[in-house]
Amino acid sequence: MTHKVRHRLRGGDSLDWRPQAFLIAVLALMTLPWLGDILYNSKGGPREAIVAVSMLDSGNWILPSSFGHDMPFKPPFLAWMMSLCALLLNGGVVSEYMSRLPSALAMIGMCWAVYRWAAHARGARFGLLTAMILATCFEVFRAGIGSRVDMVLTSCSVCAILVLAQAIDRPARWRYPAAVLLLSCATLTKGPVGSLLPCLVAGIYFLARGERFWPSLGRLTAVCLASFVLPALWYYAAWRQGGQAFLDLAYEENILRLTGRMSYESHVNPWYYNLLTLAAGLLPWTLLLVLAPMCVSRSSYLAMRTRAGRVHLSANGLLAVVAAATIILFYTIPASKRSVYLLPAYPFLSYAIAAVFMRVRLRWPAQVMAWLLSCLALAAPVGLLVYAAAADGVISNLGYASLVAPMVAGAWWMLRRSRPVATSLVCAASMYMAYAAAAGPMMLNPRSDKPLAVEIARMRPTGPVYQLATDPSMRLFTINYYIHDRIVPVAAPPADAQRGTMLLIPAGTDTTGLAADGWQTRLLTERGCDLRRPVWIAVKD
Repeated sequence: MTHKVRHRLRGGDSLDWRPQAFLIAVLALMTLPWLGDILYNSKGGPREAIVAVSMLDSGNWILPSSFGHDMPFKPPFLAWMMSLCALLLNGGVVSEYMSRLPSALAMIGMCWAVYRWAAHARGARFGLLTAMILATCFEVFRAGIGSRVDMVLTSCSVCAILVLAQAIDRPARWRYPAAVLLLSCATLTKGPVGSLLPCLVAGIYFLARGERFWPSLGRLTAVCLASFVLPALWYYAAWRQGGQAFLDLAYEENILRLTGRMSYESHVNPWYYNLLTLAAGLLPWTLLLVLAPMCVSRSSYLAMRTRAGRVHLSANGLLAVVAAATIILFYTIPASKRSVYLLPAYPFLSYAIAAVFMRVRLRWPAQVMAWLLSCLALAAPVGLLVYAAAADGVISNLGYASLVAPMVAGAWWMLRRSRPVATSLVCAASMYMAYAAAAGPMMLNPRSDKPLAVEIARMRPTGPVYQLATDPSMRLFTINYYIHDRIVPVAAPPADAQRGTMLLIPAGTDTTGLAADGWQTRLLTERGCDLRRPVWIAVKD
């Protein structure tokens, strides 16, 4: 077999710049133009962004305080990235776009790294398929256009695993220093788990590949310890500023959360919750995993080779199995479970899904996926336009233009009915783009508390705005972000409050004596987007 024939069968050269540029361009179009179109409508995004705001306002890049005196719950790497984006690209203003840009860039970088990993073993076509399946998983895309730590943590962790795993077959001096840097960034994003879990995955993979136990343990221990050096410098500096309160917070977030002994209940779910969130997070590709076993044998389905009764996996296949299983099992241990905790498993699950898709690309499950996604690509934009007309929804001109892409992709399949794999990917990617550009802003922006913040800022342009609540879980993050971190939590109304002083009161707060002290109270909103409950506002008369 000639080199050209082998090249064609493998789907192209994995080092060719053209598929890589194509992948990056598609991912950039899916995410970057639309990052600022959706207003903050839940507490997660503004809670992270407000740390960057306070960081730039105070000049304290170690342990800035928001809400008057609150310490950040997580290490500062994401806030550093937000702040740098704001300084370099937006005149120092941490907008919705700037706060989401690090996550989008992290997703694009992770998908590119996964492409390189998959394409090196099975060709550029398979690499593109794996990377696009990863980018169009619901949980991955949602985190990629958000402003939380999860995508940055996932990207650093996954890239570190890939770098360490390839050190067996393609050793190079730069791999271990690169892994140390990536793991340091992961630790500075969400604590020691950012380094410990990738090293655990790499260690199990080394042993599964037949590497000796003690040398593997020594190498990975050295990598893990080295990755703690930079974070340790930050932890020391933060302790010098925050004292015992910082140590208590770090212990609770990193140790007590893992053991389920936190002082407050945080996302406590049963063990099977992870399986349910994986099924939802892998959409729309979950259906393919349900359909594929109906037409192929189990050995073909897993893309394995069986010899003498033993099951053999390729190096990439083995890494995918080890990494996905280790990550999912690891996050089954804590009582606190969230869908985003499993994000590091998605690249390796996407590799398996891509292998399945390639196996059934000429069979009816691929046709079913193409029909399903093409019908949805045609129906969803039409339904969105009908909803917008009936509910007076607001869609931008670019939003309307984005609705054309999925409709064209769906119509192309119905007219041509060829290339079901490519059609499925194009339909999925174009629908996610249409969501970010049109559906998301139209449906989520009315839920935001930004109009309330604008009203508060008009009534009180400067000075503190008090909130009657001391529990950190009761913070009004969205309003605080939009009035530029002016909310100060208090246990009781200020005794020396001047005329016009404002007090925000979430439902369930004790308001005894407010009227007698001269506070005029009225309902601000029936449902605040952070707490999903009514919020009142009191003004000193």
